[in-house]
Amino acid sequence: MEKAYLDHAAVTVADIDWTLAFFENVLGMSVTRRREADGKLQQVWLDGGIQLVAASDNAGSGQAHHLGLRVRDFKGTLAKMLSYEGVHSVEGKPEKWVQLPGGLLLELFPIDE
Repeated sequence: MEKAYLDHAAVTVADIDWTLAFFENVLGMSVTRRREADGKLQQVWLDGGIQLVAASDNAGSGQAHHLGLRVRDFKGTLAKMLSYEGVHSVEGKPEKWVQLPGGLLLELFPIDE
């Protein structure tokens, strides 16, 4: 019997340009594919299995609860995330949880080497 693995996680985001910049600048992820309409970014796929989808005017309920991300430098990445404008820790949760503007939650895990 085959094992199933996560292929990607698609997340609806309020500001796709801001969110894309965050994933590129803080986490070093690269765009593998993008879809635009009328010159506006609608969807973007990142290495690491993340797909960002721009929220439509009446959307928002499709947002995932959180994304769990494995990072090499846990403390350094966490500090860099929290220094990014609008990003904050989550009250009542362990330090590994951060929230982006628009509500997306990220949970960090160290890469076991």
